[in-house]
Amino acid sequence: MQLSAALGGYSLLVASYFLLFLLATASASAQNLYSRSDFNYQSYKPNATIGFYTGQTCSAIDIDHVVSLKDAYDTGGASWSLSKKQSFANDKANHVPSCASVNRSKGVSVPSEFLRKSNDGKGLEYEIVTFCEYVVIYHSVKLKYGLSLDGNRRDTFKKCGVTLQQIILSHIYFVRKLENQLSNSSKLT
Repeated sequence: MQLSAALGGYSLLVASYFLLFLLATASASAQNLYSRSDFNYQSYKPNATIGFYTGQTCSAIDIDHVVSLKDAYDTGGASWSLSKKQSFANDKANHVPSCASVNRSKGVSVPSEFLRKSNDGKGLEYEIVTFCEYVVIYHSVKLKYGLSLDGNRRDTFKKCGVTLQQIILSHIYFVRKLENQLSNSSKLT
């Protein structure tokens, strides 16, 4: 009887490790499902020579997604239809002209990471002269599309005049939108 109990406990331990392994594998796989091409961004030539973030004339200008496609995917956009992903990618309210080098430095960063990257001594150094304008656009795009602000630091928003109340309201908006989507999808089944 004790051997059976010991094996039963061992089996439970093995099963627990196996489940943790499956969860970790599923999580890693889900992170690999992001594909920029799903957003079908239609690039266009910016009508500017000055980068939005730096206020400097640039030799090469890109259109930057203020809220990156990857950020959108990670904070609610993964469940979007391909047409909604395309609408998001091509929404000019989320575009600014950026010096190509700054755009590449920013990458998929959220505001606090972008600010850190701009002067961390580990690469391209630049001053973001429109940081608060960028934060306000970032926040409004997140609200417009019902995207979560998870992964962002509240103090970054607060110092730019986006209050804690606005951040809480955006979370409430996101939760309500998600509840509505779940409710609508359950009505279909």
